[in-house]
Amino acid sequence: MYGLSKKKMPYLHLIDEAIGLLNTEIRLIEWRIKYPKQLQQCTNKQALSPLYLADRTTLINIMELVSGLFLSKNIVYQNGKPTCLVDLSKSFEWLFNIKISDCHQKHEDVIKRKPGKMTEFLNGLEDLIRKEHDKKGYR
Repeated sequence: MYGLSKKKMPYLHLIDEAIGLLNTEIRLIEWRIKYPKQLQQCTNKQALSPLYLADRTTLINIMELVSGLFLSKNIVYQNGKPTCLVDLSKSFEWLFNIKISDCHQKHEDVIKRKPGKMTEFLNGLEDLIRKEHDKKGYR
């Protein structure tokens, strides 16, 4: 340590910290291998949703729903403030066991679509509700 300048010393501290973190991660992995049932109970705090998307449903269709709900500000936190796009997207990810990467970009992709395609999925849902309405004879 005597030959090192004072400028290099903070980096050694960071390297020591990184090695400490790696050692902790290695111990956790070893424990997971040694005690899988006990540690599985800790990691499975939130149960998986039983719902999955049908093969014909795309993420952009789900993003239409997420974007519409986000813009409506009808989904709120406990304190009454409208939810942010990330949290709403994460909720849909959990609900349907999907991964919506970069929800802000996907939201923008929905917004910038051509007018005829912008709400194609939502329009299809509206058509299904209207057909069911008519089929049941409601006026």
